[in-house]
Amino acid sequence: MTHHSGTHHSRQPGLPHPPDSQRMFFALPLTEPPAANLAPYQRLCQLKDAIPGKGRTVSDANLHLTLAFLGHITDEQTGQLIRAVSQLAVPAFSMHFNLLRYWKRSRVLWLGGDICPEPLAHLAAQLSQLALELGLRHDTRRYTPHITLRKNLRQRPVIPDQQPDFLFHFQRFGLYISEPDGPRVRYRLTHQWPLIQPEIPVQDSE
Repeated sequence: MTHHSGTHHSRQPGLPHPPDSQRMFFALPLTEPPAANLAPYQRLCQLKDAIPGKGRTVSDANLHLTLAFLGHITDEQTGQLIRAVSQLAVPAFSMHFNLLRYWKRSRVLWLGGDICPEPLAHLAAQLSQLALELGLRHDTRRYTPHITLRKNLRQRPVIPDQQPDFLFHFQRFGLYISEPDGPRVRYRLTHQWPLIQPEIPVQDSE
């Protein structure tokens, strides 16, 4: 997961995190629904491992589409957040990911798309607003949908001339905890919400 400059903190720098706080974020899983996303997910795992260059490749299990990074939040704030998010109603959507890019400042290789679906932009904006209202960390910059593939890249990797094209379908989003897992991190799902499925009109039988 990637976070950038321009992010505001509700907590003063240098102060310790509350003892019951955990590092959390909202994201969309890439493996659900399995019937639609399994093939592109497997191709994406192969792509991230095949690109030459150093850095730390994100594990298959940690691949996700970031919605909002929250920083360290307490159990009480988590409860407030879950209650507020449960009131949201956002339709399910699909997105093409066809741009392989490198952020020099954060040293991250990522996959994005040239078109951000309106439901995705709306969901990210709503989650950011809820975080702001609860006094949590939020990014004031324009939302950029991205799947982080590799971190700690000190120089731009050799990116294939032919850009990839992945189509992912999204039917739910979740709240995740970022936990230490040896020298790496593990993202654990703590709560999940469905996106609204379009209604299929019922045809009268003759």
